[in-house]
Amino acid sequence: MQFRRPSGATPHLPFFRTIAGRRSVRQAAIVVAAFVVGYLITVFWLFPAPFFSTKHSVPRLIDLGVTEARQKLETAGLRFRLDDQETDPVVPRNAVVRQDPPPGVAVEPNTVVSLVLSDGPPDVPVPDVAGFPRALAERVLKAAGFKLGRVDTLPSASERGIVVQTRPGPGVGRSAGTSIDVVVSSGKADVTVPGMVGLTMVEARARLAEVGLLVGSVSSRIGSGRPEGTILEQRPTAGTRSGRGTRVDLIVAGKG
Repeated sequence: MQFRRPSGATPHLPFFRTIAGRRSVRQAAIVVAAFVVGYLITVFWLFPAPFFSTKHSVPRLIDLGVTEARQKLETAGLRFRLDDQETDPVVPRNAVVRQDPPPGVAVEPNTVVSLVLSDGPPDVPVPDVAGFPRALAERVLKAAGFKLGRVDTLPSASERGIVVQTRPGPGVGRSAGTSIDVVVSSGKADVTVPGMVGLTMVEARARLAEVGLLVGSVSSRIGSGRPEGTILEQRPTAGTRSGRGTRVDLIVAGKG
């Protein structure tokens, strides 16, 4: 037995396949598209940074020289500015001692990182070693971070070998490692420096030894017209009162 569909009947279709359904879908798509486009335009116009930039992490620059720190910032897409210098007991001179923002902070591209450079260790005051024996004064200076420089002698009321003064004087600030000159007493000024101009070196040494003085530095001068080895000048000059053990510097005639 066969059944026929009535001639006037229409098949049952899902709503979205009907004309009304398709119209509703189209209208909903238009609304959604308009919303999305409007949202993107608003965000791009008012807040472009989150979409077009990637934050960078500030690198660590402490202890680096200014050239290396600058290169490291440029590689990271950042800029730098030198703010100031300050003393630091550890960080070498002209190396970075502080930075702002600090390392690891996420910042925008081209952010300026402020750098403070080290001015090196602070100055150390020269210790007062007047009245100390020379050996002890030298140890005190070295303990303070200085080096012993030139040692001069000077007649004074102090005993021979006692430090009379330093150059620079006590309390003056100098960087560690600076050479400090000292003036040591050569004893009381009870010796008259003899004249030695015109003598030979052998004669000069003998004459100085007679009065308790020593030969200091010896330099030569060419073209004096005097026989080679003849003493031309002396310091201190003849007649100067000095202490025993004082050294007398001599200038002698050179060859030619």
